[in-house]
Amino acid sequence: MHRIEIEHIDFQYNQQPIFQDLSVTFEEGEFCAVVGPNGSGKTTLLKCMAGLLNPTSGRIQVGARDIYDYSPIEFARNVSFVPQHQDTIFDLSVYEMVLMGRNPYQKHWQMQSAEDEAIVMQMLEKCHIAQYRDRNISALSGGELQRTLIARAMAQQTPIMLLDEPLSNLDVSHKFEIMDILAELNEVEKVTIVIVIHDFTMAIEYAHQALLMRSGRVLAHDEAHAVLTPENLRKCFCLDDSLLVTNQGLVTRIAK
Repeated sequence: MHRIEIEHIDFQYNQQPIFQDLSVTFEEGEFCAVVGPNGSGKTTLLKCMAGLLNPTSGRIQVGARDIYDYSPIEFARNVSFVPQHQDTIFDLSVYEMVLMGRNPYQKHWQMQSAEDEAIVMQMLEKCHIAQYRDRNISALSGGELQRTLIARAMAQQTPIMLLDEPLSNLDVSHKFEIMDILAELNEVEKVTIVIVIHDFTMAIEYAHQALLMRSGRVLAHDEAHAVLTPENLRKCFCLDDSLLVTNQGLVTRIAK
């Protein structure tokens, strides 16, 4: 079972509270969009779930086990994380970057297996970056790098995938391609997906559930169509009366 339970966590940056007594549960097989203004704690929440940041109190469990009870390899076989930004200081090709997703399944100093290579090529094809396999990651555009990071997480083949604004550098066609891939992973392979996203329309179209956050608090967590309503979005983002929010998540300025 791969339920994610976050219980009463507190977290602060430089003595500035981000969360206070925050609790939320993501059920196994959930596809949840995390939505909220900048600074609401969305990225911090994902990093805590990924074990990259430590709450000052409370606990986070995956499959009824505290995430710090897992060995690093065990945890990497259960949870993958796609960051919003990735430093490209290493001299790696696209293929080598995606191959890193297979590290949790390799013993020390072991070369990649034929199975590893087949999985990497499959993910390169799925993310439409196979033609860049030998290109250095430092030479990629923002969108190409983002798809490489997603392919790496997919090659990790975890039952839980956390994604922090993975659509931010993508053009429209690639946004739909990536969301289609995530939807298939969720529907066919039952991967639990938690994705920070700013595109309300994409969130409503693809996510089953939505978590609405503001100032480190959960305003709502339920089915996406019930959470991402015009009223809730207006309240969460403090939208003024000159803006129209539709039931499809579109925000437009009202003509004068």
